[in-house]
Amino acid sequence: MSEFLSPSVIEAAQAHARAEYPKESCGLVVGGVYQPCFNYATAPEQDFEIASRVYKDALDTGALQAVLHSHPGGPFYPSERDMQSQIDMDLPWGIIVTDGERTSPPIVWGDSLPIAPVIGREFTHGIHDCYSLVRDTFRLGKERLSEQGIEDWPFDPIELPEVARSDGWWSGDQDLYADHFAKFGFTPVPLSEVRPGDCFLMGIRSEKLNHAGILLSNDLLLHHLPTRLSRREPVGIWARHAEIWVRYEGQNA
Repeated sequence: MSEFLSPSVIEAAQAHARAEYPKESCGLVVGGVYQPCFNYATAPEQDFEIASRVYKDALDTGALQAVLHSHPGGPFYPSERDMQSQIDMDLPWGIIVTDGERTSPPIVWGDSLPIAPVIGREFTHGIHDCYSLVRDTFRLGKERLSEQGIEDWPFDPIELPEVARSDGWWSGDQDLYADHFAKFGFTPVPLSEVRPGDCFLMGIRSEKLNHAGILLSNDLLLHHLPTRLSRREPVGIWARHAEIWVRYEGQNA
């Protein structure tokens, strides 16, 4: 659990979420203390808005640590707007799910938080999904991946951009991999030339490329499906169904 999420912060944020149900609660963690905020959103059952002066006052203290809000009735993952706001603020964000009586522990995300091990993650859209796994693997780099038992990774740490995305983006207007991977420095490579560090892209029950994984050494693949923990497994069937392989060549390529 993140250091700013002390038991007192969690308890206060959960109590606020229950009290505000069915509206979204919202608050700031400042100097290790949860500060409940008024939700100024036009539709507070579906969104939240904190007054800009409240943000400014918290930022001026130099002790603003996180933004927490509730999702009444779910879901247990960030919306596209949640993700974009977190990216824009460059500050940890968290979600508490409540039905007015029960509350979940905060689900937190943000690049300043420790990166979870790449093997054995539970799937959470936008936080621990297939793109998150690719991105975090590149962020960790070869030394830290070696500590997790992944040898022969070819890259030092590389920061791939985060992308705000909706759950089921492949059924809407977004096209995560097709729209961004070339800009992020990936170029196609033929199957006959793939090597560790290359990524595969494929569509699962979709015409869009909506799943990605990474080739490791020893003909193993690292990827994360919604119904499974992130894992290594033989490349076998995945290589046959991959629609395209790409290699990172640098964001100025």
